[in-house]
Amino acid sequence: MKEILLFLSFVLTIYVILKNRKVLNGLLKELSSVQILGVAISYIVTITIAFIFIYYGGNWIAGYFPNMVVSYIIQLIVVCITLYLCGSILSKVLQKTTKGVLPMK
Repeated sequence: MKEILLFLSFVLTIYVILKNRKVLNGLLKELSSVQILGVAISYIVTITIAFIFIYYGGNWIAGYFPNMVVSYIIQLIVVCITLYLCGSILSKVLQKTTKGVLPMK
C-alpha cells in the first residue's frame, strides 16, 4: 500500500510540474541565481523546522495526555498551528527574498 501511495505521489508531482512548466520557466527567468538559491534554502529550512515542531513538539505535548483521542486531537492542533506559522513566515521571507515575485497568488 505504501508503494502505491508513493508511486501516485510521484506521478502527481510530475504531472503538476509538467502542467505548470511555462509558468515555472517564466518565473525562473525573472529570478536571479542568488534569489533561486535563497528560495530553495528557505523551503528547506521551513520544512526542517516544521518537521521538528510537529514530530518532537507534538509527541512531547501529547505525551502528557494518557487518553489516545485527546492525544490525537493535540497532535492535530500542533500540526495545524505549525503549518500556519511556517507558511506565513515562509511567505514573508519569500516576498523579501524575491522582491515580491513570490509567493504567487
